[in-house]
Amino acid sequence: MNVSNVDFILVEPVEAGNVGSAARALKNMGFDSLTLVNPQFVDLREARKMAVHAKDLLESARQSATLEEAIQPAAWVVGLSCRLRVHQERKIPYGPKKFIAELSRLPAGARAALVFGPEPTGLTNAHLGLCQEILTLPTAADYPSMNLAQAVMLVAWEIRRAQLDSDFCSISRETTTAGELEGLINHLKQTLANIDYLDPQNPELILNDLRKVLSRAEMDPRELRMIRGIFHRMDVWIARHGGQATPNQPRGKKK
Repeated sequence: MNVSNVDFILVEPVEAGNVGSAARALKNMGFDSLTLVNPQFVDLREARKMAVHAKDLLESARQSATLEEAIQPAAWVVGLSCRLRVHQERKIPYGPKKFIAELSRLPAGARAALVFGPEPTGLTNAHLGLCQEILTLPTAADYPSMNLAQAVMLVAWEIRRAQLDSDFCSISRETTTAGELEGLINHLKQTLANIDYLDPQNPELILNDLRKVLSRAEMDPRELRMIRGIFHRMDVWIARHGGQATPNQPRGKKK
């Protein structure tokens, strides 16, 4: 895994100084991709002060309005969290060793997105729902919460150390992006709603599980098109038999 294929994403950071320190940590470890999602500060002076010689990385950081937008190019999205959650078994957190092992398996050219939450609260369940996996750092149980910049440094250092130990042998295989996966999930949501499979009060419960399964499949674009084609034929069959019309009805075809 080339470090230039790893995106560090900070969601709604509150302290400009933490962002500057995170930029410095990333440059220390050889990373060059930083994204800020809806930052909660305007003045960059403190961030520039803490960035020291990483001001170029800070100034070139991408800005996104939403996490959904920020993760679009990524093939693998991992959220950092130290909090136990309801239904923990649905997405068992990785430790650093497992995280590095899975990162090393990504095909050459595939992008990984590492998502860090705001300082006061961390990532919400909605944020983590967009992540394929969760990474938890092994901090003390009586005080697990880390400073944002320190968490960025630790994760960056783990990747850097693993890269120095090994060149991360990768196979050349095209992968789907998070944006393409979300397109499939949205298609499934429509079809499954048409057959009354989803709970109208909480459709995301099933969709999050499907997202996890489909992410684990590591589909290439051809395989993803095949799955979408199958669901499209289901949509057409439903429309022909009195169900809701599909917006993807092929031209010249009767419903």
